Amino acid sequence: MLMSDFAEKMESYRNMTPTQIINSIVADDDLSKDWAMFYHTLTDKFSSVGLGAKNLLPHIADELGLEEEGLQDLVDDFGGVPELLEEFGTVAANIRSYTLYDAFHPLAIAEDIVTARQLFMERFRNMNALEKKWYTAVVINQKRNGAGDNVTKKSLQKKYLIPANDFKTALKFNNLNTIIDEVCLGNGVGELMIPEPGNYVQPQLAKTAKSLTGTYYADVKYDGIRAQFHRDENGNVYIFNRKGVDITEKFADLNVESWGEEFDEFILDGEIIPVDEEGNVLEFKEIMPRIHGKTEEVRNRVAVKAIIFDILTYNKQDTYNFGYGNRLDTIRMHFPNVNITDTEIVTGEEEIKKAYNKAIKDGFEGLVLKGVEQIYEPGKRSWLKHKPALVDLDCIVINATMGTGKRAGYYGSYELGVRIGDNLISVGSIGSGFTDEDLVSVHNYYDNNQQTTIMEVHADIITQDREGNIGLRFPRFIRLRTDKETPTEFKSVKEMLN
Repeated sequence: MLMSDFAEKMESYRNMTPTQIINSIVADDDLSKDWAMFYHTLTDKFSSVGLGAKNLLPHIADELGLEEEGLQDLVDDFGGVPELLEEFGTVAANIRSYTLYDAFHPLAIAEDIVTARQLFMERFRNMNALEKKWYTAVVINQKRNGAGDNVTKKSLQKKYLIPANDFKTALKFNNLNTIIDEVCLGNGVGELMIPEPGNYVQPQLAKTAKSLTGTYYADVKYDGIRAQFHRDENGNVYIFNRKGVDITEKFADLNVESWGEEFDEFILDGEIIPVDEEGNVLEFKEIMPRIHGKTEEVRNRVAVKAIIFDILTYNKQDTYNFGYGNRLDTIRMHFPNVNITDTEIVTGEEEIKKAYNKAIKDGFEGLVLKGVEQIYEPGKRSWLKHKPALVDLDCIVINATMGTGKRAGYYGSYELGVRIGDNLISVGSIGSGFTDEDLVSVHNYYDNNQQTTIMEVHADIITQDREGNIGLRFPRFIRLRTDKETPTEFKSVKEMLN
């Protein structure tokens, strides 16, 4: 498929509902061998080594002969970069007929953002105006025509006559791009309906328990990064986070390749948590450099360990259909050297609350309750979690930090404190929960009341580290307390913690 044909199709979708787009794709006999690349560009998951509007805009502006000063305001006025290109895009002097593959694939495999940007601009300047618009829209993920994942799934299923249940099962054990590739190669989804090491599986999730009756395994709830650990028949190792992003490189020191016997293949489910030199669990925030650190040295400043609490497959045995107790026994039998979740069987409200109180006292978030015979259900929220209710605090603002991007010109975050006698103790910063109106009103109020600005905040939980420092887990702004001049007392916070 030529890029010009693709751009025209995308343009035609602008005035269609998602259902109309699906029907149009299904009826389109023109897509030919470029199905896979076409679908990849329809999704919101096109990978181009981090290319985005911010780093492409100056280069696009230069190509179009636009002044960089005031450019962002111009983009905002038009509603986005693609819309700007619709108005100012020019026809190249030497138009090239790029195929969809030639246009996008080199960007997807580029080794770094500089190379990707160079490849993008080479193609951009040799396209017609409509091609420029949709080429850019895909790369920076600003298509805004409703042709995303759901359209892709439904049109793919209908076009290739895949039974709905088969397609749904395949999605449990594979990401969408894997399914697209296999289907477009003519392989169908038959081999994708079982968990395969190397293919990300949608994790089973938990919902809040509404009652505490019944018999369960009560797993302690760790405050870490949910992760899947894979090893295939060739010894290749993969670690995925709960969204399916490959984080193997960031946690290579877990040595997943050494788990089990030499030729074992498996998919294990668990949590990655930060620990100190003695193996004591640290606060969640300590693991952030492992995620965001750009170098191995930065990432390895804090040690981590994996806690395993489930197994989906082992040496081609689909263990996800076992009851939970049997899955735990399988882990203990075949993986004696991994850290297995702290769990116990509990029955009824009294035993559950006893286990819960112990978990909280030991520094965990709460409990995850799993049926003794409950199978693993990918993508379903069918486990139960029992954790502290949201806490409300009135905190005084100790300091404020100016925002960036959309928050430029206003304070973007505020350091919060509670009172100990005449002194203040910091409990962390807050940057969530603010509407656009809140950003303005809180900014102005704080500027005029820097000694007495009180915020009511919600937090998931109050935390305390080994040194006794208290923090708030996921604090969210609720409202200004203009009726108060003193924050919550420290002793009250300690009571909530206990």
